[in-house]
Amino acid sequence: MSASLSDTLLFPFILNTHIPYNPIDKYCQGMIKNKSKLKKGESMTTSKARLNTDLRKKIGGLILSHFENEQTTELENFKSAKEDIAVAYDRAFKLATKIVQRAYPTSDVATLNAFKKKYGSACDVVAKDSCFYFANTEMKKNENSDDDIAEHFNFKLDASMSGRFEDMDFGIAYYRDELKQVGINPEINIQQKAQDNRDNPHWTQEKDKIRKFLGYQNEDGIYQSWKDKFSLDVIGTSYCRSRTIPCTNSEFNEMKVFKLARESFVNAHYNWAEHIFKDMRDITNALKDYKYVKDAIDLCGALGLNINENELQRTVGVSLTIYQPENLANLIKSRRAKQDNKAVIAQFKKARQAQVALN
Repeated sequence: MSASLSDTLLFPFILNTHIPYNPIDKYCQGMIKNKSKLKKGESMTTSKARLNTDLRKKIGGLILSHFENEQTTELENFKSAKEDIAVAYDRAFKLATKIVQRAYPTSDVATLNAFKKKYGSACDVVAKDSCFYFANTEMKKNENSDDDIAEHFNFKLDASMSGRFEDMDFGIAYYRDELKQVGINPEINIQQKAQDNRDNPHWTQEKDKIRKFLGYQNEDGIYQSWKDKFSLDVIGTSYCRSRTIPCTNSEFNEMKVFKLARESFVNAHYNWAEHIFKDMRDITNALKDYKYVKDAIDLCGALGLNINENELQRTVGVSLTIYQPENLANLIKSRRAKQDNKAVIAQFKKARQAQVALN
């Protein structure tokens, strides 16, 4: 504050009086100074909000949901494979019905059931089954093994899988959305195998939840409904390998395509989930390293995800991090081949349908 000569003459005490420090005035000056440094559209709260464990978890969950719904090649492949496996099951079961009923005519089954009703357990030789041992009668038997002309073809939800897959993986992939809706992690096997593939209590607990939900544990619920849907009457109650059912070469080969379709479907789920897991591993590490909400919001924005800032708690802070949001977003984007072009997606689906038709 400056005083004119007239003011000095009228109020001489102004020159010698100390004006006391006003902390509110100082705070307002600081706010104005800091506000001038903000980017256009940026608020003080947003730029200085500090991250905590809950916020990191919440933001990570939003990014995961974004990735799971992003139209990538892997997701399109998984969706198409699920459509294909539904067709493959129906087609293979119709063929299996033809093969089984040729070996065990429905008239014979009806007669034996009538005998069972009349004479009891002595005539109890008809049973429902979903696993069949088909033998190709048009091929010569290999001297060393009969595996090339006879195989099990299992329609159950937990039919055995080859390679890195577990028997429960088909059911998990097919009922993935239902598992997710009840809070069960359908990608637990994939995630654990992508890390160290060693059993641990958390993995065991999650698999137990899956077994219970899908009915694997007690062979009930979803598991039993699936089994009932794909069951046929067979004569002979002994193990299915002892009742070899003959089929033609073309029938045998078509049933082998069904087996491959099951594994292709599970593989599509694995590929999609592994892709997301690798991205989320980097995202999780970045969020751990970030100290401030603004860094996380910048990352989300660069990934095409708009976060509602009002839903997040706000504190104060400024950020410098190892994982720069823009750089990490570019890394993730380089991995994720987005399929925004509808023509590309349509062509992909057409190719898969043509492949199924050929088989």
